[in-house]
Amino acid sequence: MLREGLLRWTNVAGWLFALAVLGLAEAGVRLFDLFDSVAAPSEAAGALVDGMLDGTLSGELVTTLETYVQGLALAVGIGVLLGVAIGSSRTIEDATSVVVEFLRPIPAVSLIPLAIFWFGLGTPTLRFLVAYAAVWPILVHTSYGVRGVDRMLYDVAATSGVTGAARIIRVSVPAALPSIVTGIRISAALALVVCVTAEYFVGTQGIGHYMQDHGAAYRLPELYAAAALTGLLGLAIDVALRSSERRVLFWVGEERARRR
Repeated sequence: MLREGLLRWTNVAGWLFALAVLGLAEAGVRLFDLFDSVAAPSEAAGALVDGMLDGTLSGELVTTLETYVQGLALAVGIGVLLGVAIGSSRTIEDATSVVVEFLRPIPAVSLIPLAIFWFGLGTPTLRFLVAYAAVWPILVHTSYGVRGVDRMLYDVAATSGVTGAARIIRVSVPAALPSIVTGIRISAALALVVCVTAEYFVGTQGIGHYMQDHGAAYRLPELYAAAALTGLLGLAIDVALRSSERRVLFWVGEERARRR
């Protein structure tokens, strides 16, 4: 049983497929002599290891993580609070729907000029862009999760004397937690994309700036190494969130079935 669990969570088939793709890419680059336009995976891996060991890339990783975590934390706080308010009140939903639906489709990167005007160059601009991009999935999933709470739960709470704000805290939020967590996972990936993209265009540090710097100098292995590091970071974040979700939402559907 333990062995089966380890195999399931480590996803051996997925990693084997990834290694096969990398092998084919390595062979293709060398066979067709594409070194002028594409870095071989082995060269990118070497540049990634060197950059992490000598501190040039690892330092940029720390900078990106700081901005990313700050922006995502803001998005979680704002998205959950507004989502609970919108999902709990039809009046608030009607009052905010036009503004929300107007702002939600606007790409965060299109706000770069405005963000620079408001906050100047630096971390505040990047933090704002990350938070703006990440807040919408959290807000929408939270509001739908709260709105979809079974009315029977409210009836049971009422018979126990739980009403008003206490009902939201003790009934609405726990019941909507699976939907909230889903929104956070979606936003986590989106926030990383926006963070690195914004760093590429306006950042003075971070993985995105590292990519822009080495791309302009046509140092392809370093450029591909930074791109690979971004992908690995996104994978690590997703694994961490899934692991946390399994622990926090152990009573929900699929996770409950797995524990049997």
